[in-house]
Amino acid sequence: MAYVLVMGGLALSVSFTLGWVLWRSGRWVWGLLAGPPVRRRVQPKPRTRKAPAPPRPAARPAPKPAEKPTPREPWALTRWLARRHSALPLASLALILYGLTRVVEFGMTQRPLSPPPGYHSLVDALGWAAATLLTLALLNLVARWRCREG
Repeated sequence: MAYVLVMGGLALSVSFTLGWVLWRSGRWVWGLLAGPPVRRRVQPKPRTRKAPAPPRPAARPAPKPAEKPTPREPWALTRWLARRHSALPLASLALILYGLTRVVEFGMTQRPLSPPPGYHSLVDALGWAAATLLTLALLNLVARWRCREG
């Protein structure tokens, strides 16, 4: 049972990775074949003139609004992170694989047979990889938010 779960998780991750690579390369090739987007010039509508409004009596001068500081432009690293959209799916996949391997590890420890040597270190490495990818996905979301604000 453990073998089926581990090998199924491995097959799922390989299939996901190959599918993602094919999808992104297909979109890239389609973008090359389609060429740059064509922008059509829109004819402006003719404006109609309105009659001027009668002048209002001035009650008191309006207070001047305080000048807001202009937001700084995001760093190049932030813009680079904002363009990467693959961190969250890869982090989700790594987290699912880590959870499955932890369940398998628990199942192996409950049986009289011991797990293969190095399996515990594999589970630990997968856990660290999942944590790293989740941190990168969080940074990616913050970078997207920052670049959208600017």
